[in-house]
Amino acid sequence: MLGLTQQELADRVGKSRSYVAMIEAGQRTIVRRDLLIDFAEALGVSVADLAGSPPRPRTRDDMYLRSLAAGARLALDEDPDTPGPVRSVGELTRAVDEAMRARMFADYPLLTAALPDLIRETRLLANSGGPQAVDGMRLFVRAAVTASLAIKPFGYEDLATRLGERAMRAAELAGDEVCAAAATFATAQAVLAGGCRRRSFQLAAAGAAELGDGGGDDAKAWYGLLHLHAALSAASLGREGDSDTHLDVAAGIAPQVASDSWRMEFSVPNVGVWRVSVALEKRRPDAVPTLAERVDETALRTPNRRSQLHLDWARGLFLLGEYSMAVRHLLRAVEIAPLKVRRRALVEEMVGQIARDARRTPGEELRTLTVRLGIDPLATEVE
Repeated sequence: MLGLTQQELADRVGKSRSYVAMIEAGQRTIVRRDLLIDFAEALGVSVADLAGSPPRPRTRDDMYLRSLAAGARLALDEDPDTPGPVRSVGELTRAVDEAMRARMFADYPLLTAALPDLIRETRLLANSGGPQAVDGMRLFVRAAVTASLAIKPFGYEDLATRLGERAMRAAELAGDEVCAAAATFATAQAVLAGGCRRRSFQLAAAGAAELGDGGGDDAKAWYGLLHLHAALSAASLGREGDSDTHLDVAAGIAPQVASDSWRMEFSVPNVGVWRVSVALEKRRPDAVPTLAERVDETALRTPNRRSQLHLDWARGLFLLGEYSMAVRHLLRAVEIAPLKVRRRALVEEMVGQIARDARRTPGEELRTLTVRLGIDPLATEVE
């Protein structure tokens, strides 16, 4: 990309020339976020460019993600000549709640059908200047945060960031600290996915400090979630002490939260799922199996969090070279939330690597996984 030799690129990312050669030849894949960001920075490209995302649709199901992103972008930017009807605050509140629930249940058909209209209608209500404008701003934050978090894992980091930042402005205008915390969390998540580790950490840490640990369940939940994301981004920066501190704060607040009006499932079991993710960011895949086994999966209420547990469990096992167990957990993740898992670039990279290494004796579970993911095992072989 910049005319670098393999050795120069290897020096920039702190790896051997032979490792870089295997990456370029398709014989090895990058599944660690920090390493993917290092390669992207060294090559002067975005993380999305390097990961080859958003993915090109291959099936009808794949079109949901593309349609959702296109619809959200249009609803965020377009000012139609004839705005169309806007539902009442009560109707919009119920519809936004259903969309938030749909994200946690990986119901992308419903999200694709509902979210663009919700973004448009809440935006119009927020900009109306009428007595319900503040209600519109708060509902817009919920819709935009839901859309941002829904599309972020699939290569739409820039749009996810814009949605988060627009939500931050709306929350500021509404003077709502809980909405501000939610919007800050979504923005921090999006910018980390895009490779901006320091900004991500700063957003989350500052957002948690500004919100504080008082207030009701919603405030406490977002306070804990911001600390969880600060722990993740600090680990990505190699700041293990900061990461552990933020994890401990989140773990301490989780038992105090009883309700979940934002549908984020901030809970003690979910903190355990985040611990697995943080261990991966700390480059500690050896800690993943033990941490994952400690999570009571039956206490996780939504497919979003259960599938994330198995995805991260699989990543850790993959990095440890335990491919058969990694395949087993990937299969479990696909069973729980197929549309969330199938088109993740990271999943396809892992399965492609496993298939290349095991092409002579792929095994029944690997064959089943490649079929469910729509991956042709023969296409993963290196010529």
